[in-house]
Amino acid sequence: MSNVAGTKANREEETAFLAMEQVLGVDIKLADAGTGDKKPDGAWAYGDGQERRGIVEVTSPPATSLMADWARAKKAGRPQAESGSIPLRLNELAQVCSEMLAEEWACDNVDKLLAQSADERHLFLFARAYKDGNYFYRLSDFYDGGEAEHVDDIVLPPGISDVWFRGRARRDSEQPLGAWDLWLARFHADSGWYRYVVQIEERHLPPPNPGIADDRVPAGWRLPKDRALDPVGD
Repeated sequence: MSNVAGTKANREEETAFLAMEQVLGVDIKLADAGTGDKKPDGAWAYGDGQERRGIVEVTSPPATSLMADWARAKKAGRPQAESGSIPLRLNELAQVCSEMLAEEWACDNVDKLLAQSADERHLFLFARAYKDGNYFYRLSDFYDGGEAEHVDDIVLPPGISDVWFRGRARRDSEQPLGAWDLWLARFHADSGWYRYVVQIEERHLPPPNPGIADDRVPAGWRLPKDRALDPVGD
């Protein structure tokens, strides 16, 4: 695999990469460069002398109609909003996760990971719609120091080592373009559930999708990491 120097991850990918780098202590490279070549989104090697390699696919449950609604709202100058309700399914979060991982969109992403040689294969999920966001938030919440909702272990697809769920984010209201906290839940095939809170610098992220939201910062302010893989042979 090789990417053109200077290729950047999109906002969702970069958020996932920055979070995983903090947790795993690795340096993630952009593996597909948006080429549509069925490669995973990111790849890394562990610096432990064991030559272990990990890969990750960053994706979300489909929300095509919602994204179109938001784009139309932006074009018309209206606030973007989403309303509705979902069944709480208390104490069924493991079942919700298992059902999600069995859906066609998830299986397609799992197949992409399984097609590549790696020691670890990670699936990083973020939510675009309220329904999925509600479940993802509950997976990672600490409930302000109280007891979190119990979540049973899940069975991951064979060959997948980890699934990550991006939970809620909290910004500093006085510095909305500073650092923000991100809650994560991670299920590891061998050792079960983990929860983390990581800090993401807005300046290190690409701008939001211009079709959905305008960027509020001047050109050149953002400094996302260059994640291009070195050309083959270098």
